[in-house]
Amino acid sequence: MLHLPTLISLCFILNLFIAVFFFSVYSYKKQPSFLFFATACCSFITAIALIGSRGLIDYPLLTYFFAYLFIILTPLLLILGLIPQSTVPAVKLSPLYYASAICCTLLLAVYLIDAGQIITSIITAVLFSYAAYLMVKTPSVAKVQQRLLIACFSLHSVVMLLQVVLLVLPYFSQISQANLAAGLQLLLVSHLFLTTASALILPFIAFANEESKLINLAYHDPLTQLLNRRGFFRLCKKITHTAPLDSRVSLIMLDIDLFKQVNDQYGHETGDEAIKWIAQHINELFFEAGITARIGGEEFAIFLNQKNLTQARQLAQKLCKSIDQYPFYFNGNSIALSVSAGVSSALIRDLNMQALLLQADKRLYLAKETGRNKVVTHDEKSALMNSPTAII
Repeated sequence: MLHLPTLISLCFILNLFIAVFFFSVYSYKKQPSFLFFATACCSFITAIALIGSRGLIDYPLLTYFFAYLFIILTPLLLILGLIPQSTVPAVKLSPLYYASAICCTLLLAVYLIDAGQIITSIITAVLFSYAAYLMVKTPSVAKVQQRLLIACFSLHSVVMLLQVVLLVLPYFSQISQANLAAGLQLLLVSHLFLTTASALILPFIAFANEESKLINLAYHDPLTQLLNRRGFFRLCKKITHTAPLDSRVSLIMLDIDLFKQVNDQYGHETGDEAIKWIAQHINELFFEAGITARIGGEEFAIFLNQKNLTQARQLAQKLCKSIDQYPFYFNGNSIALSVSAGVSSALIRDLNMQALLLQADKRLYLAKETGRNKVVTHDEKSALMNSPTAII
């Protein structure tokens, strides 16, 4: 059998270290979630200390009422930290605060009898259930740890409800509380274990998510959420590394026609929205078909694996037609936008990404020189001059 004082001391020390860790992260990141996680650990530590001192301090208001308050406060602070991380729509927290105040007032009247522990257990069970729900709605790259944390929160809720059952059972049966002491002690051990396990898992998820955000910032364009130049070449290299040597890849380079005029006439905010609108068209058409990136101001690149020049040209034509067909609306203005495109292609065995990009870029500028709003797949300028608006 576990020695309970030793277990309590161990939980106290572990939660103290985790609280210090979260406070340290908050001092650097200044993100409120880390502060809430740190104070949740401190709240649990305080509850442990107050419960552990009941044999030493003869002051029930402190060792019972405030201990119960800090037990309730632990999942409440956890929830406040999880809400900004989750995809749950923003809700007003004032009803939660009012409900907590009412429960605390009720607890003040009954904390010296079993009803105090029963109320605490019910509130804690509800709060941990909601914490589990928030965790389900929280995007995370650490899937295994996320599932473990959801399991810890859910089991914690079950443990608290079982504690309620054991506490009320003597009032509705012939079973005495003495006969249930071992069961209640086991639930206390479970409570300590699950709270500490949750505190240990949470930093892994927090760090994994922060690292994912940093990677996303490093490899994605913040305006369009498409890949940036670095992310584009990184992913292209990864795909081509495993592709068959006799397969063919293609690259489409796009540029918004007369974009400077849009900025000059309507302002840079409109220009940014126009770039996002074009990016949305690109993403919708090439979400599964290719790798898309914004590699310059109004310049985009699309890498197509196992697509030849003809197939890439057809997709580029479809994109140009889609953009040209519908005007862009912003701030009451209807703006006709179009794009020019250059397409290049190569076998994997002969692939040089820089050369492929330069060739597509050269054809893009041929498209712009010879009339714009067209797709160019070869390098002969003279042939293009005779068809100023045709898509070649």
